[in-house]
Amino acid sequence: MGDDGRCRMPRSVRAAQVMALAMALIGLVCTASAGWLFGPHSAGFTALYFVPSWLLGLLALAFGEIGGSIRITAILLSGLDMLWTVPSIATGHPPGWLGPTTAVVLVVLLFRRSACDWFDQ
Repeated sequence: MGDDGRCRMPRSVRAAQVMALAMALIGLVCTASAGWLFGPHSAGFTALYFVPSWLLGLLALAFGEIGGSIRITAILLSGLDMLWTVPSIATGHPPGWLGPTTAVVLVVLLFRRSACDWFDQ
């Protein structure tokens, strides 16, 4: 139990939170690297593939809050992220296979019973 009487965050929720924040950070690093190495046009093109990851990373900061809508929004953003990043595989741009794979894992983690219980308390 925490200081405020709530239970500790389940591992599935914590793992989803860490993965979402990691993808957002990877997006920032890839965009900055593309800008530094190839210029602003390349940075803008790279940033385009990471927009859903950044939104998901921001939402992951609220995973400690109560409300099933946070979980549902994260699942929907993960689905969007999966579809959004698939073209990067064919073009050879970041995030490549990492984007859809991470999105699928996030959806699976957020559908676990412990995650449902955590957000619906």
